Amino acid sequence: MKKIMLVNPHPPGRHGEESISVIVQMPLNLAYIAALTPGDDWEFDVVDENLELALDDSEENITFAPPDIVAITALTYQAPRAYKIAQAAKKHGCTTIMGGIHTSVSSEEALQYADTVITGEAETVWPQVIKDFENGKLQRRYDGGLPHLSVLKRVYPDRELMRRKYGYKFSSIITTKGCPNRCDFCSVPTFQGQKFRERPYEDVLDEMAATTYKGLMFAEDNFYGHGARSAERAKNLFRGMIERDLKKDWLGFTALNISQDAEALNLMRKSGNFGFLVGIESTNPEVLKKMGKRVNLKLGATNYKDCIKKIHDAGLIVWASVVFGADGDDKDSFKKMVDFVYDCKVDILTYGLDCPFPKTPLFYRLDSEKRLFRKNFPEDWVYYETANVVHKFVDMTLDDFVDGMQYVYDHVYAGDSIRKRFRTSMQETGDPRNSMFALRVSQDWDQVFLQVLENLHKLQASGDYYKDCYAGTSKTISLPA
Repeated sequence: MKKIMLVNPHPPGRHGEESISVIVQMPLNLAYIAALTPGDDWEFDVVDENLELALDDSEENITFAPPDIVAITALTYQAPRAYKIAQAAKKHGCTTIMGGIHTSVSSEEALQYADTVITGEAETVWPQVIKDFENGKLQRRYDGGLPHLSVLKRVYPDRELMRRKYGYKFSSIITTKGCPNRCDFCSVPTFQGQKFRERPYEDVLDEMAATTYKGLMFAEDNFYGHGARSAERAKNLFRGMIERDLKKDWLGFTALNISQDAEALNLMRKSGNFGFLVGIESTNPEVLKKMGKRVNLKLGATNYKDCIKKIHDAGLIVWASVVFGADGDDKDSFKKMVDFVYDCKVDILTYGLDCPFPKTPLFYRLDSEKRLFRKNFPEDWVYYETANVVHKFVDMTLDDFVDGMQYVYDHVYAGDSIRKRFRTSMQETGDPRNSMFALRVSQDWDQVFLQVLENLHKLQASGDYYKDCYAGTSKTISLPA
């Protein structure tokens, strides 16, 4: 029987949002690959490097018996590790196939390390990839494009393969893809397209019924959608969960405008929702304007407090995600954010350092302005995630930024801050389960925050921030507009 090893790379020593214990979840894209492989003569195994290593200490040899195919996924920060795994696997005669966001934005680079790369979404082309391999006609490149989500009808990821190996207690589910907005830092429109694609809610319900997982993350940028038709589809999904007794412990990502839909909030709570992550990003309208965060500008930053109260009144928690270090942020921004957290009674505050992911408008702008100081690609891709600074600030110094981040930690996470916010969550939502969920996420994020502070102190000590920058991308990579 032929064998495929599915690999989710992870840079050793990184402690990021994937470490939040209450929602540690399986790599769903790899579970789809297993489900979509044609025929019964393939055996699967998986290495999730969040839980075990794919390489030995030398980083030159794989830790597993050589399979026929090693299929590797990669976000941008995972790419350097993915390349090492591919090189090590090829030494043992394995065919290496890479996919994921980074492969889509930098396929020429990936082809230097893998035998085959898949750009776009693999669901439509993976069966052909396997047939070509079996016939000795494997191509160097396949493009899955951005298919309508009806292609996923009755195609459910092989969650049991993942559970058997690692015992994941939480899983995820796809209900939508894509985003029509164009926030300058976001890679979703680049990778998933600007067309909002909706999966038929009846099929989502059938998948929920088919899985034994109680805890689910809606794994998309916005489960509520854009406009009245999308909102009604989302509410039909929630109604179906209630009517079919498919109540899950679930959460997801959406925009703050959902606060204006009391019916949706009520249905969400009845269907088992804890609450949801919303991209607050900033309380400064000028920063939001530079980011292109249209939905928040339309809602108005001055209305955040009222929106959050409406969500709390429905018994749901608010997980606010913000960006630190964007143009327009200065050394006073950190105290303003802390004041916002307590004034609006935010349950969970997590954040990303402003990161110019490849092929985003932010990447091209900062590159043209000669502000990127991490450009030794592919090695420096490991820094292109939201726990590291890779560009120079215009409205504050690096020391100002580090001091500001320490201020946020001291006032939102350190000491009794987390317990204090838990007590506030209990008062505001009246829901012990949801408030306890918020507490546990905050406790885990405390460790993520400490990792970020450590990264910042290392950057201060290294002197790398003060290196000369230059225009144009590295000679080792081509990033087409």
